Amino acid sequence: MSRDLVAVVGAGVAGLAAAAELAARADVMVLDRLPVPGGVLPYDAPVVRQLEDRCRSAGVQWLLGTTALRWERGRLLAAGPRGIEWLDAAHLIFAGGSRPATTAELPLAGPRLAGVLPAPVAIHLAEAKVTLGHRVVIIGTGDWAQAAREAILGQRSHVTVVARESASLPSFPHDGLISGWMPLAVAGAGRVSSLTLGRAGQQHRICCDAVILADSVRPLRNVDGAIFEDAHRVTFVQPTAEVSSAEEVSAAARRAIAGLFSGEPQPPES
Repeated sequence: MSRDLVAVVGAGVAGLAAAAELAARADVMVLDRLPVPGGVLPYDAPVVRQLEDRCRSAGVQWLLGTTALRWERGRLLAAGPRGIEWLDAAHLIFAGGSRPATTAELPLAGPRLAGVLPAPVAIHLAEAKVTLGHRVVIIGTGDWAQAAREAILGQRSHVTVVARESASLPSFPHDGLISGWMPLAVAGAGRVSSLTLGRAGQQHRICCDAVILADSVRPLRNVDGAIFEDAHRVTFVQPTAEVSSAEEVSAAARRAIAGLFSGEPQPPES
């Protein structure tokens, strides 16, 4: 590959690691909707600082505070402080991170109710000092679940964790654990008041006023034209393990970039 511009969407650990790996072989521009690198980690986290320093030393260009909107025929439509513009790029590296499954994807039946929140939304609300509930159920035990639990630590909520697999035990503080049960449905009048679980034909009902969805992690993809795996001239760098360290995410990014230049298909990250 010649030194054409490669656009990297996402300035979290995966995007920064990919950009640092790429910079020796291509001109690289990193875009992120946030004004600082780091993604879901603080901008001053040591691993973020280290990767950012590597990128800057390698001459990586930055478009922070900029949202990537559409990928089309070697051009990336972006909106940010410079306005709305098309950027010419030979390749797109999409490192948009991951998200928990929605109610439809789990699936979780029932009406749309206040208090049923994806983990990223719950975290943002908690960081804004919004009390999520007094009896909170967290569905999941991985990184998103832990981040949500940490976000509400100061709210003095009673937290019950639902682990769909018996072997998946939470590593974070909790008041109750229900393991090996599947979430089936939420119920309530305007706001969630209960969650029904099922196992082997049996059902169990939990009273609650908030349910945080933090299970069944999948890639977060929100750039038109870069949604599906067969998108033209797009490489996705999005590990989706329920629990991943920064080092594991960095290693996955390096493998993805190595595969891009070797021409050899890389196994999907799990």
